[in-house]
Amino acid sequence: MQNQGYRPAPQKAPAEPPRPHKRRERLIQKKRIFLVCSLTAVVIIVAAAVAAMTRGGNEERRAYNASRQTFLDGIYVDGISLGGLTYNEAWDAVSKRVQEWENAWSLQIACNGFVYSTVNYAAAGIHFDYEQIDSLLQSAWAIGHTGSSSTRYEQVKALEEEPATRYTTLTYDMSQVNQILSQIKAEVDRPAVSATRVDDDTKWPPFSYTDDEAGQTLDITGLNERICAMVDTLESGVVDLTPVPVEATVTRAQLEAQIVKLSSYETTVGKTGDYVESRTENIRIGTERFNHLIIRAGESVSFNKVALKRTEANGYQPALEIAYGNYVQGIGGGICQVSSTLYNAVVNAGLTVNKRTPHAIPSSYVDKGKDATVSDDRYDFVFTNNTGADIYIETEFVKVKNYWTSRFIIYGRPDPNGYTYKLDSQVVETIPLPDPTYEKDKDGTYVIYDDETYQISPGREGYVVDVYLVTMDSKGLEISREKKYTDTYKAAAPRFYVGVTPRETPMPDVPSID
Repeated sequence: MQNQGYRPAPQKAPAEPPRPHKRRERLIQKKRIFLVCSLTAVVIIVAAAVAAMTRGGNEERRAYNASRQTFLDGIYVDGISLGGLTYNEAWDAVSKRVQEWENAWSLQIACNGFVYSTVNYAAAGIHFDYEQIDSLLQSAWAIGHTGSSSTRYEQVKALEEEPATRYTTLTYDMSQVNQILSQIKAEVDRPAVSATRVDDDTKWPPFSYTDDEAGQTLDITGLNERICAMVDTLESGVVDLTPVPVEATVTRAQLEAQIVKLSSYETTVGKTGDYVESRTENIRIGTERFNHLIIRAGESVSFNKVALKRTEANGYQPALEIAYGNYVQGIGGGICQVSSTLYNAVVNAGLTVNKRTPHAIPSSYVDKGKDATVSDDRYDFVFTNNTGADIYIETEFVKVKNYWTSRFIIYGRPDPNGYTYKLDSQVVETIPLPDPTYEKDKDGTYVIYDDETYQISPGREGYVVDVYLVTMDSKGLEISREKKYTDTYKAAAPRFYVGVTPRETPMPDVPSID
């Protein structure tokens, strides 16, 4: 037989439970409700009993705390918990803490990294009031130990919510600390030193300057408050003092700024012409006469007085000069180049020109309208120092690229507006050459015969020149232009010599009759 294996028998579905009778169902429901109510009542009774027991325990504990002869839990003095301590134990604990603070606290006072003094409690006059400790402890002991039972009960209950804290306070005398600070201040304080100007007419410039020096000072008023704050919080450490800089009232830069270069002007001495060496020497002498000249405020200067009379005794030599519209030889020839150079330097410095005269003919060393002629007897150049302060003239006579140069430099108080000045000349008319003129060479120096001529001078055109004073701002931009004068340089006719001797007429050839 073939094995079929195990197969469980099929099972029937369980029968549906019988439905109870309706009356019986109502009785069962009533019994359930009664049971639930009974259990709830039991729970309520047990909870109440437990609460009563707990409340009774807390009240008993609080009553115990209120009756114990030690400080209650939750009371602190200077951070020390007094709970469970007797009065004497609390006193010893707080006093010990105070002593530790006194021994541990110190304060170093330093400046710029150097420690000047170390201050402890004794030096600072700091101490604790031990009677105050008694007062604090008595105040703390009163919590839960005084008053009615209900009051004490409420105090104990309050400590559970928020601890009671007390702190000792310090008394101190800062007089000794102030004395220490005053001593440090006396050592650290250094007054500022202003720069000064030292006048010395034997030197150039005729003055020199001393340097200014910055000072320093300590503000000890603010330090008192800082140190007191550290004492109150029992904070040890270092108070590093920082001096406050004190600037000098007058600095060297300020003094130097009072005297600046107002102007500089130079002209070049020509290398050609008769008597060139003598003329160069005259210009050198005249230029050096003005070197290191000091002009006081409001003082006027005469060129002729400073340059001295043009004589050989004063060092001047014969050289070509312009006189009456012509070049002639004279002592001190070339001095007008010096006066013209100075004139332009004076105008550029903003000084007042009192007297100035142009040449009869244009000069080669300055633009038309910028010359100033001088002579011993007729013409002078005069100007005034209107700056309100002294001015100083420095001159140089130097060789630049094989040419001698006359240079004037003027120093003084700067213009309050920062203005600078210059002359601007404009030719508004050119006067043509006149017809030539002829002079008889009676001595036959240049020509002999009446049909011969010799040019004495080529003549020259004339000019009408308008001259303006230009004012510029600190950036060199023109802000105004004022017409100062008009110069006229007359034209000159070409000059010729003509001989006075008639040339002989040759006899005609006559044929001979033999």
